[in-house]
Amino acid sequence: MIVTAAGPTMQTVLHDFALPTFRRLADRWGFDVHAAQVQADGEGASELAQAAKWLKVSLLRQALRDYPLALWLDADVLVMRTDEDITQHLHPGHFQALALEHVPFEHRVNPNTGVWLMRSCAESFAFLDAVSEAGRQPGPWSDQGAVLAALGWRRGDEQYRWAGPGQGSPFLLRTSWLPTGWNQPYLEGRTAETCYNSSPESYATRPRVPNPNVLHFMGMTPQARSSHMAECALRASEAAPREPDGSRVETTGQA
Repeated sequence: MIVTAAGPTMQTVLHDFALPTFRRLADRWGFDVHAAQVQADGEGASELAQAAKWLKVSLLRQALRDYPLALWLDADVLVMRTDEDITQHLHPGHFQALALEHVPFEHRVNPNTGVWLMRSCAESFAFLDAVSEAGRQPGPWSDQGAVLAALGWRRGDEQYRWAGPGQGSPFLLRTSWLPTGWNQPYLEGRTAETCYNSSPESYATRPRVPNPNVLHFMGMTPQARSSHMAECALRASEAAPREPDGSRVETTGQA
């Protein structure tokens, strides 16, 4: 199952731009899609925004009770390509797969939970228990900071600068790493007025994958995010596979 969620601040970008791309991925590879509605959220790293992000943990837990695999996609994510099955990047002996976020400007490397694939097994539930036990973390990342704690990752400072691999936990040994193209930060159009958490300069030197599977519009104000997602969603739609009669290629399934 593909799982996502949005509150009032993110509802428009989720339903107008992101969800159609999620459904194309689902049609291609046999996923169901569940989009939860969050009653309240906020902008940037506000308290309401952090509380809304924390719901990701319980939504993933519920999906794993009902499906063999759960793929979380943030509401500010666009699937740009559907020709590759993300599950091929989950090692048969591992319980989850995440992409690493590389930020040379902040001397930071860390897992990013905007795209998060989990297998329904005892270790996944144990990991989500460890995330819940770590609790919402201070600073800009509530759920993501708790995931770092459960993995035994080094946090760095209060803003996660200098974050990197730490002593590790047993969970780290059974975590797979998605290629960067499965969680490519959107790097264009970054200005001081449209960014939060990280400066525009921090995006300039991040790795860039040509023709990524996913674009993640992280750390942008709602207005900027909506504008850039609209443009890129149109590109994704134009690139979607079609039948000879012009209709989209569709399949069915229960992942």
